[in-house]
Amino acid sequence: MDPYFTAINRPVPQDTMMIMLLSDFQLARTGRNFFTGMGMVQYGLTSRWTVGFMAEGQKIFGLPITYGGLRVNSYLRVFPHDHVLNFTVYGEYEGLNEAGLYKMEIAGFGGEDLSGPLAEARRTPARTFEQRAIVYHDWGRTNLTFNFINETGLDTVNNNFGYAWGVFRQPAWMAMDTGKDMAGMAGMAGMADKSAPSVFSLRRLGYGLEMIGALGNTDRFGFDWPRQQQYVGPAFSYALSRHWGVQVEPAIGLSGVSDTFVLRVGLAYSIDHLLHRPAR
Repeated sequence: MDPYFTAINRPVPQDTMMIMLLSDFQLARTGRNFFTGMGMVQYGLTSRWTVGFMAEGQKIFGLPITYGGLRVNSYLRVFPHDHVLNFTVYGEYEGLNEAGLYKMEIAGFGGEDLSGPLAEARRTPARTFEQRAIVYHDWGRTNLTFNFINETGLDTVNNNFGYAWGVFRQPAWMAMDTGKDMAGMAGMAGMADKSAPSVFSLRRLGYGLEMIGALGNTDRFGFDWPRQQQYVGPAFSYALSRHWGVQVEPAIGLSGVSDTFVLRVGLAYSIDHLLHRPAR
């Protein structure tokens, strides 16, 4: 399971499917507080190439549950073996509407809380094509990741920029040998089953830090802190088993247009060798 909620780094291992349920509770800077939710499915076509599908929605206090839209993504690790910096390129089509509030990324200027009528917002399309340039490196169990984000509006043809970075130390139990090909990430079954720690062991715990924010747009690129959303928070993961994991990230808003507080929770399940079962 990717330990971050916004930052992306390595592909999903080959022939592995990751199913994730993600939910945020947000104390809105303006308007009513709300919950958002996303269902995500990702599949490793090869050890370097992943494709995914996402659907999202939200529940604003006092208003009905609202569908936010669909996302389809694909990302490719450029080089087959580890280097000082590993590069991943990412593309995502977002068929959303103006009521979509899940913080998969932050870009441009201003806040994103819903200020207009909900009925009008969910009928207003917000189609974009998102691109990311991703670099990361692993030092044993410790990962450092940086994403540069460009969102191109398909209806308005403008570009908004953002970023996400994180540092994370994987649980000792689920740590892998990052000096090997990423396809080995799913090949821990025997070791994990033989040496599974107790349910409440700290060997199941991973921890780190994630920060996300905006970097302006085509007209004005860079930091303009009072007008841009910025969030930072500690990230935690817990390996319930070799296939199940949970993650939590309490993030705080750092600027005047950021939501005050965001509690991010995720539940993930992995299916190894989905289409090609190993021979006995």
